[in-house]
Amino acid sequence: MKDIFAFNTHKQPKVTLRIFSMICFSILFVTFFSLSSSAANSNVQTLKNKTLDKAKAKVLIIISSDKHGYWLPEVLEPYQLLQQAGFEITIASPLGGKGKASGSSRLSSAQEEWLKQSSLPTKLSNSLTINQIQASNYQAIYFAGGSGPMFDFINNDALHKLTTEIYESGGFVAADCHGIAGLLNVKLSNGTRLISGKKLTAKANHEEGYWARNNYPFLLEDKIIELGGRYSSKAKGKPHVVVDGRLITGQNPASAIPMAKQLVQKLLTLESIITTGF
Repeated sequence: MKDIFAFNTHKQPKVTLRIFSMICFSILFVTFFSLSSSAANSNVQTLKNKTLDKAKAKVLIIISSDKHGYWLPEVLEPYQLLQQAGFEITIASPLGGKGKASGSSRLSSAQEEWLKQSSLPTKLSNSLTINQIQASNYQAIYFAGGSGPMFDFINNDALHKLTTEIYESGGFVAADCHGIAGLLNVKLSNGTRLISGKKLTAKANHEEGYWARNNYPFLLEDKIIELGGRYSSKAKGKPHVVVDGRLITGQNPASAIPMAKQLVQKLLTLESIITTGF
């Protein structure tokens, strides 16, 4: 039997070339398939790594360092709900350390008992500074209210930059009552304000008392409208929460719990998408 690779007839070269071509094609196909499989496995592993990294969302709570203080119930109530939902929580403030808590008398006996047993008091006494926070570690940032935010949240560039980074990376921005003061001067990468054209709420003019009207640099309702926000409110002391995409705001202390529930729901949805891909 003649060797098929011997070119001694006029017909054999065509057969030989055909067989040679088939062998080359087979080699190329196997090589391409192997490379594709390796790339696919690499992508799957990368996705798994990201899933492991973000399997447990972290939330940053910002409290005021100002002498006028932060409103404790607006920290405790969201903290409770977020913790119960399994999220990790960090407390930070403009100056770090211990701020002044107001509103302790508004806590229920059950809340007081829970507070004694929780890690929240330690975190409140040892809040991190804004510069210690890495935006990429957090899926949400929440601004607690109180009188203090009307003085030390407004012009804090580091705080605003941090908020922008979290928001533009797909995270959520939430605030309650006077905590919304921290959002007014937040600007996105394109130069527009975060609240421009957005639906939101905050402490209403009709809820502000004599002291506030004579000591705050402005009233939130007026300033939000002036800066292009689409403001809305309800009756004095009634809960009111507004969700506009990844921006979640509450009107007053009565809105802290429903606002936090909205944030938890959004975070759980985000966590489900990251974990399952759906």
